[in-house]
Amino acid sequence: MLYPLVFKEKAIILRNQGYSIKEIAKTLNIPVSTSSTWVSKVKLSSDNKKLLAQKKILGQMKSSVVIKEKTRQRKIVSDVEAIQLVKKIKSNRNLDALLCSILYWAEGSKNCSNVGFTNSDPKMISTFLKLFRSAFDLDESKFHCLIHVHEYHNDQEEKQFWSKLTNIPQNQFFRSYHKPHTGKRKKPNYHGTISVRYYDAKIAVKINSIYNMYVQSIGV
Repeated sequence: MLYPLVFKEKAIILRNQGYSIKEIAKTLNIPVSTSSTWVSKVKLSSDNKKLLAQKKILGQMKSSVVIKEKTRQRKIVSDVEAIQLVKKIKSNRNLDALLCSILYWAEGSKNCSNVGFTNSDPKMISTFLKLFRSAFDLDESKFHCLIHVHEYHNDQEEKQFWSKLTNIPQNQFFRSYHKPHTGKRKKPNYHGTISVRYYDAKIAVKINSIYNMYVQSIGV
């Protein structure tokens, strides 16, 4: 598209005033490519270079804010949809057994002599134990735990933390395993890793069977 010569002259004037190529295009209502071609030979003063650099940084900051807000809004919508979905799910012992077996297959020990579940995420451990206790008739004395901690951890404090979280007495905890620490960094709010074991072969076989039969039923 041909533009009047006055447009190009205005573009050069704006460029000399410190306008960016995009700003010129928006001001004159022309394509960015045209704006770029017209001002390509304009030599910017040091002050204008600094001004454009500042505008670029400001633009990046604004863009970051916009992206963060869009991400926040998407999460809000996703959370609302998730709440509506969860409300439609009626919890029962069979469903708890299935969910428990799926979690176990993802993070469990996969053997049939005991049920072993290891993780460092307190929410994951709590969720598994809640489902496990709901789905099966358990003897609480068959639970035993082993925590893996770093040298910077206070062993007794971590045992107290995991004991309270799992509702398993400390006298059912094995001697902690102390992992060597590289010294590079300490994870905030990191309580090490816990391995929860339930020593009952019958339950171990059952939880494995539930998962295996389920995946067969859906054609996997």
